[in-house]
Amino acid sequence: MSYDLRDFLMFTPEVYLRLFERLNDTLGPWFWPVVLAILAIPAMLCWRALWVRRLAVVMVSLGWGVTATLFMHRYYAPINWPVSYFAWAFAVEALVLLAMGWGTPPRPVRFGRMLVSVGLLLGMSLLTAWSAADWGAIALPGLTPDMTALATLVLLAGVTRTWRVLLLFVPLIWCLFSVLTHWALGLLLPMVVPAAGALLAIVLAFWPGPRH
Repeated sequence: MSYDLRDFLMFTPEVYLRLFERLNDTLGPWFWPVVLAILAIPAMLCWRALWVRRLAVVMVSLGWGVTATLFMHRYYAPINWPVSYFAWAFAVEALVLLAMGWGTPPRPVRFGRMLVSVGLLLGMSLLTAWSAADWGAIALPGLTPDMTALATLVLLAGVTRTWRVLLLFVPLIWCLFSVLTHWALGLLLPMVVPAAGALLAIVLAFWPGPRH
């Protein structure tokens, strides 16, 4: 008797995609203010004022905490038990990000480079909605784990190697886990997000990066 990855999952692709709709429905009237806050972070990372970039990292840290508490613990963990452990890992990642923001925030990012990154991330956030055939299933960074991990990995390109090594492990392991989950569900389009995250994490692990 043979098994494949799908046999270890207790939910269907439809149930999984519905999680994103439920999350966005939960936000209600706060959805658009949250979107504006998310879009403000890249702009803040371009500022030369140190306190602005520190605040941006604090907001990223908050996104990891919200993702762990709201999406992972409340919605995803009940149907996929390993996610409950990942939720704790996301909470730890949030604390490490907070420490980095206070200690050595990333250097100012060039506006053009940030604009390209934001465009790519926005495009990738639509992949779950495309698969669900419902724009209400959009996956936003700071609210959903794959996009949160990928967006943070983009941020880590601008931090010192010491902080990057500390912060790479959780996004990398999560992205690998998520790739397997999407593969098992046959959701190849949304799988692009964690696959890109895993690849970027591996590149960043060997990239020297900036020196402060």
